[in-house]
Amino acid sequence: MTTLKIDPETTVLLPLDVQTDFVELTPGVKGAMLERMAQVIDRCRDRKVPIVYVTVSYRWPEYEAPATVPLLKMVREQEVVRAGMPGTAIHSALRPQPDEPVLNKTSIDPFLTTGLLPILNSLRASTLVLFGLQTNYVVEATARHAADLGYRVVILRDCCASASQDMHDFAMDRILPGLVDSIITAEEFIAALTGK
Repeated sequence: MTTLKIDPETTVLLPLDVQTDFVELTPGVKGAMLERMAQVIDRCRDRKVPIVYVTVSYRWPEYEAPATVPLLKMVREQEVVRAGMPGTAIHSALRPQPDEPVLNKTSIDPFLTTGLLPILNSLRASTLVLFGLQTNYVVEATARHAADLGYRVVILRDCCASASQDMHDFAMDRILPGLVDSIITAEEFIAALTGK
C-alpha cells in the first residue's frame, strides 16, 4: 500500500457548512466527530496549511437560491439558514482565525456562488482536503466540481455526516470513490500531514 503524502504548501483545507444548526441537528456530529474536526483544523494551522471555510445562508426576502431545487425550495419555505441568525454561524469549536477566509454560498456547490476558485488559484493549491455537513450535498458537490477542475481531492470520512447514515455511506462507498484521490480518516490525514 502506498503511503499517503500531503504537501502543506500545495494543500488547502475546506471545512464545509460546519455551522451551528447543522452540527446540532445532524446525527453523530457532536462529541467525537466535532473533536476530530477541531483537531484537523488545529494540525493544519500548525503546519501552515491554508484553511478556507465555506458556509451557506440566505437573505430574506431576496432569497438568492433557485426555487427549482426541492431542497432549496424547502429552505425558502421554512426560512432556514437565514443570514445573520445564530444557527448559521460556524460552530464555536471550529471558528476561523481572522486571516482565514469564510465564503458564503447560496447554492449547494461552493464553486458556483463564491469566489472559491480565485482563492484556490492564489494559494497555488493542487490538493483539496474536504470535510463537512452534509456528505451527500456540499461534500459531494464540492468533490465533483474540484475533480472536474483537476484538483486532487481528499475526503475525511469520519469528519463528514448526513441526515442519515445510509445517505452518508452511499456517497462515501458508492459515489465518491470514483471521483476522488482518497477517502481517509482524520487520523490518517494528520499522520500524512505531520509525516508520522
